Order: sequence, then C-alpha cells, then structure tokens
Amino acid sequence: MTDAESRRAINEAINSLKRFVNSRQLDALHAARSGVALNLVAIGILHRVIDHGPIRPTELAELADIQPAALSRQIRILEEGGHIVRTGDAEDGRVSLVEATAEGRAAYDSFAAANDTLLAEQLKGWTAEELGGLAAQMQRLVADLRGVRRPGESATGTN
Repeated sequence: MTDAESRRAINEAINSLKRFVNSRQLDALHAARSGVALNLVAIGILHRVIDHGPIRPTELAELADIQPAALSRQIRILEEGGHIVRTGDAEDGRVSLVEATAEGRAAYDSFAAANDTLLAEQLKGWTAEELGGLAAQMQRLVADLRGVRRPGESATGTN
C-alpha cells in the first residue's frame, strides 16, 4: 500500500469511527447498559467537570475542545438532568461556575463502568499487547491531528 493509499484508508477509518461514535444506536446502547440517558458529548463534558470543577464554562469549552454554543446546550442538558449545578464565582460575581452533583458523579461512574464492559466485549479477541499498541497509536494520531493548524492560525489557535 502506498503512503497516499494508507492516508486514504486512515481517513476512511476515522470517518467510520466518527459515524459510529456519534450514532444514536450507540447512545441507546450506552443508555440501556448504564441507565444513563446522556450522549457521549454530554458524558465527556460531565467527566471534565468532575475532574476540573468547579470550573468556568469558558475554561470548560477549551478543555473539552467544544464551541461555546455547543457547550451551552450540553450544560443545559446536564443541569436539567441534575448532573451539574451552576454557582457564582466568589472572586468574580459576574462569572458562573459549573460543578458536578453527587447524582452526576454516580451517573458518570455507571456510564464508565458500562462502557468499559461493552468495550471489553467488543474487543475480546484482542490481546493486551494489541490493545496497548492501539491505544498508543490512537493517542499519537490524535496528538498529530490536533497539531495541524489552519492557514493563518498561530500556535495558540488565534490569528
């Protein structure tokens, strides 16, 4: 396989993976297994809030690599579900912070456990060495893809 053919195959695999990860069928499967009716984007936001909260939405958007409008939707979903709460910033009353609730932490734990079980079932034919190699290669791929800038964009992501 030539380099160009390999790049096309990689691109096709990325697109297939993206469609699978963003599918409603996967969301429904996760919900059925975990009892948590949140999509993967909301779960990712909740995970970052748990790890870094209380946190300002602007900081959360940067951490999650998500546009502010999309983040606002996810925050609303998480807030309405009782997974996070908004509080005022003691240092700056104009700023709100988001923080995970006990229910949000429990939901994330349930989701993560169900996801791990599902992934173990899906990848049961892989050896530990193959899984470790895939994890390392995927992390390298993501880092390399994120390292590519748009024309005119600086290293900080601004013009």
